[in-house]
Amino acid sequence: MTASNTAIQSAARGALTLEDLRTFIEDEAELLDAQRFDDWLALYAEDAAYWAPAQQGQESWLTHVSLYYDEKTTMSTRVKRLGHPMIHCQDPKSHCVRVLSNFRVEHVSADGNEYRVRSKFLMLEDRIGAERRFFGGRYTHTLRRAGDGLQIVLKKVEITNCDHSFPMLTQPF
Repeated sequence: MTASNTAIQSAARGALTLEDLRTFIEDEAELLDAQRFDDWLALYAEDAAYWAPAQQGQESWLTHVSLYYDEKTTMSTRVKRLGHPMIHCQDPKSHCVRVLSNFRVEHVSADGNEYRVRSKFLMLEDRIGAERRFFGGRYTHTLRRAGDGLQIVLKKVEITNCDHSFPMLTQPF
């Protein structure tokens, strides 16, 4: 699966619709659920960042520690680690499902090449021998046109209980 390229190609010359953007973001979640981390990483622009604040209302990753703040290079290292056969914190592997809703386009750049989309999510993580975990919150995706498709420039994940203690966070949200 190439995340939403069919939807994006159909709108390649005109403005993207909420449906196009929603499909792309839902396809990203499907890649994570399927643990296709290399394909997931390929959705990110070279100048991208993945950010999960550790405090409600956190405005910047520079002023406070975050649960995650990964640039593309760090994301690549994380993906390699998740794919390693001897990763002890994923033995046995997690099985996750993400449910997304309430999509809203917050901003479109003047040239129509960049979009900021907000949505809400629930994520269930199951692992044999471990307690079932639920996460919920809001996503903000900043997406940029790239050829006939889209790339993620910034994914901000605001978890409702971000200020709690989380043992072994390994799965991207």
